Amino acid sequence: MPFEFSNEEQDLFLKVKSGDKTAYRALFDRYYKYLVVTANNILGDSEMARDLAQDVFFELWKRRESIEVQTSLKAYLRRSVVNKTLNFIKSRRMDFTEPERMPESPYPTPDAQTLLEASDLEQVIHQAIAALPERCRLIFTLCRLEGMPHKEIAAQLDISTKTIEAQMTRAIAALREAVGPYVAPALLAWFVSGNFY
Repeated sequence: MPFEFSNEEQDLFLKVKSGDKTAYRALFDRYYKYLVVTANNILGDSEMARDLAQDVFFELWKRRESIEVQTSLKAYLRRSVVNKTLNFIKSRRMDFTEPERMPESPYPTPDAQTLLEASDLEQVIHQAIAALPERCRLIFTLCRLEGMPHKEIAAQLDISTKTIEAQMTRAIAALREAVGPYVAPALLAWFVSGNFY
């Protein structure tokens, strides 16, 4: 079984596979919050994000003997919760054809002398993403934060790549408006390109 994670994590995961409940709890404690944040970034629903993260760990325990990890353990768990989140979204039959109302300037425009530290800029970025309409936030998060290609997202959500492109265009326009006043043009281009995360 090829592993790409530390000896400590390899040992922990092998113990889980053998039925060690203490190791399973340690794995849960290490990654549960991380999975909740990942699911919540996509859904914008913290309660459901917690449920989905718990489901990932429940299935990990149930299928522990047969699971093979081809990437890092963290990446495996992250992809598991993303897939589970996408399945939940599909079950809700989200309608991507109806227009969504975009936010109206969610942040005040700062004066020309305003200069934010990196930590402040990150907060502005996260607030701007959270302020997007549900479908725009979903598509933007999958494309930029999760790095999923348009074709894969289209297949997962049963929508066209043109729909994804349209949602991305709307999301980037809204984020440019929200974040633009805080950053220099070059930094803004870097932000909307997806390299910020």
